[in-house]
Amino acid sequence: MIEIKSLSFAHGKNQIFTGFDAVIQDKCATLLIGPNGSGKTTLLQLIGGVLKPSAGSIEINGQKVSSLSSKEQAQIRSIAPQRRIFELAFTVEEILAIIKPNNRAHHADAVIDALDLRQIFTFKITELSLGQQQRVSVALALIQHADFYLLDEPFSAQDSEYTQKLLDLIALLSKETGVLVISHNTGLIAQYFSERIELA
Repeated sequence: MIEIKSLSFAHGKNQIFTGFDAVIQDKCATLLIGPNGSGKTTLLQLIGGVLKPSAGSIEINGQKVSSLSSKEQAQIRSIAPQRRIFELAFTVEEILAIIKPNNRAHHADAVIDALDLRQIFTFKITELSLGQQQRVSVALALIQHADFYLLDEPFSAQDSEYTQKLLDLIALLSKETGVLVISHNTGLIAQYFSERIELA
């Protein structure tokens, strides 16, 4: 479980959260929605330990994120950012191999197959389309063993076929882990999520 308690955070003079509370259940798919500028990506970065709150706390499985090392955080949550920049011309297979066998989830092969990545294993990431790069980025997060997966706009560059494949994958993973997804495309995907957090 992720518990957000009396969270406050500001970007400069722009107050994003003030006394914000929320609970994200494990073994559950949660949809995080809200208008642009409401703090969706900021909240994901706070949960992921990328940013630190000015007040309040975030706990994952009873442990405060602020008290965990980067290595300890990586063992309990895995993040797919909205846009991951791939600058070096590694192959898809080489990129996915960054997650070593002892850190891989038992469902890693299922993720790779569901997103049709084996057929582009030998392709250089810099030569792929934006949609293909996004699927590699999402897979990189999902093949890692973690209690929670945090996905920022994972459908934004996908057509309807791969959006459906990713939704099916999220439904499968949420039987064993917590999955938090940011998406603006709520009308078409809301039915696949059992919980929803809406930011004003």
